[in-house]
Amino acid sequence: MESLDALFRPRSVAIVGASSDPNKVGGRPLAFLKKAEYAGRILPVNPGASQVQGIAAFGALADIDGPIDQAIVAVPAGQVLAVADQCMALGVKALQIFSAGFGEGADAARDQAALARKARAAGMRILGPNSLGLFNTADGFFGTFATALDGAWPKAGSIGVATQSGAFGSYFFGMAQQRGLRFSHFVATGNESDVDVADCIAFMVQDPQTRLIVTAMEGCKDGRKLAAALCAARDAGKPVLAMKVGVSQAGAQAAATHTGSLSGEDRVFDAVLHGCGAFRAASLEALVDAACVAGAGPLPATRDLLVVTTSGGIGVLSADEAEATGLGLPPISDTAHTDIRALAALADGRNPVDTSAGILADLGLYARIAARALDDRPFGAVLCYLAHIARNPAHWAQLREPLYRLRARHPALPFVAVLLAPDGIAADLEAHGFCVFTDPSRAVRAIAACAQHGGIDQPSAVPPALPARVLHGSLATESLAKAALAGQGLRFAPERVVRDADEAAAAAREMGYPVVLKIVSPDIAHKTEAGGVALGVADEAALRDALPAMHARVLAYQPEARIEGFLVARQMIGGVEVLVGTQCDPVFGPVVTVGTGGVLTELAQDVATRLAPVSAGVARAMLLSTKAGRLCQGYRGSTPADIDALAAQIAALSEVAWANRATIAGIDLNPVLALPEGAFALDALIVTHGDSA
Repeated sequence: MESLDALFRPRSVAIVGASSDPNKVGGRPLAFLKKAEYAGRILPVNPGASQVQGIAAFGALADIDGPIDQAIVAVPAGQVLAVADQCMALGVKALQIFSAGFGEGADAARDQAALARKARAAGMRILGPNSLGLFNTADGFFGTFATALDGAWPKAGSIGVATQSGAFGSYFFGMAQQRGLRFSHFVATGNESDVDVADCIAFMVQDPQTRLIVTAMEGCKDGRKLAAALCAARDAGKPVLAMKVGVSQAGAQAAATHTGSLSGEDRVFDAVLHGCGAFRAASLEALVDAACVAGAGPLPATRDLLVVTTSGGIGVLSADEAEATGLGLPPISDTAHTDIRALAALADGRNPVDTSAGILADLGLYARIAARALDDRPFGAVLCYLAHIARNPAHWAQLREPLYRLRARHPALPFVAVLLAPDGIAADLEAHGFCVFTDPSRAVRAIAACAQHGGIDQPSAVPPALPARVLHGSLATESLAKAALAGQGLRFAPERVVRDADEAAAAAREMGYPVVLKIVSPDIAHKTEAGGVALGVADEAALRDALPAMHARVLAYQPEARIEGFLVARQMIGGVEVLVGTQCDPVFGPVVTVGTGGVLTELAQDVATRLAPVSAGVARAMLLSTKAGRLCQGYRGSTPADIDALAAQIAALSEVAWANRATIAGIDLNPVLALPEGAFALDALIVTHGDSA
């Protein structure tokens, strides 16, 4: 990735359109830079003033002596292109454009694209247009006009924020700053003519000051670049908390397949975020809550939570929320439980551990009970419900030191305290490494969000070259699609295309009854809806009756359909019906989807999606995350299916999708029958980009 140092860490910054009024767009960054005591050169450009806010000004960019790392442009949109040309001529390395009016309309969009091309050719990076700007607390660089800074000056810390919408991102900043969070960087990318959110995430992954990345976006132009940045953050141990707003059906409309209806753009976005280890928040409140837990200290190493509570009811509430969010509550041992009962006779529960109100006579017992539970087995995080203890000075005096000693004994473990407390005590808890909440449900959800990071199964966002998987020839019918895919390692039930009843009878005698009869037509994607499938044809008489009846049904359903014959296949009995499909998403490119197959596909909505291609190991993990996968493991005494064989076919299909991404819009194998002795696709549909247009 090209360095963005000149954008985030400039040694000199020119402000074109600098204003003496600190409340104007051109005056705000100058005022902020002065307040932050920025150590680099500040170069106001204003042809009508010799000084701006007490700093010597220049009439034009060309009047500046020495190099200019960055220029901030705060002039009307009509003047921006001329200013940008001057910056390129002077060798400016980075350009921030506050000005709006680009990208909104055909002419403005063309101007913006042309500007970006020229700038990249000249080696100049652009943030914006329509950007709120950025700040970097470690270097004191505040190149922004954000009004959020008026009442919430950031303290230097480890949270980096990369947002498309300046208003959205700055409101998050304000909420988070109120909760005491500290920031390394903030950047709003605006129209993203050049630098986008993915670039900024990638920069923060490399930044030693940043430990946690928060991002907010409405869309994405380069999904693979975003995924690569998210995976890099995951691999570097830096959690990403994300808000993605806007739900589009563009992806679902890209191809006429079952997979397409299940993997619209928002579902793919969701799957990519999860697969790359990022947590997707459903609200700003949830985003701030997760940032509070992640920003307070270490991340949960596992999804196992210990709850130590003074209230049985709160323990039940926490347990319910933990189950709903996928956290585990592993019980402490009988020995630990006995030891805890020896400390407090009324204490009960193996996790949640309920200390009971009996400890009021000696609140230091709370910390000793929690310590015994933590010594019993490893946990990923601790939730301490302390009710109103901090409101009573005598009670808090008993608990404070034992609680802080317990925290100090477990520095690698996140501690979350849920209580009602005066501001001073809440701040004291936070200073000693606790994240403080008043609502236990919100606390558990925030812990679950942070526990999602790591151990995710999307290994890479940059696939290898797969030339051996390229398909050739016509793919218009089921039989042609199967023939092409069979050459790529996919397995299908024995079958034959026939023209009439005599050929069908001969094929069925060779395969053995019962058989399946299907119509062969390039004009009918979903044969069941057209009456073009007959299952369980038991003998020759039934087969000869079925052919003309099917022909009539299909033509009644779609009179103009071209009928090229019939397909006779051996009917395979038993097993689990699984959907395996691919979709070429307009943002992320090929994705692979696995889940419940057959006639229940749309009804069940039970799928897992990942970027293609995937390995057999990732395919297996995808499958086992679905109800279909659990059925394949052997449900209620049924014989388990050959999951390894099915995973290998999922991986092979995902490689086909990647290798043919320029031509294939979607592939459906629905269903694939997972059997104890292997996996066999019973149907196949391939839709090309021309077909889906």
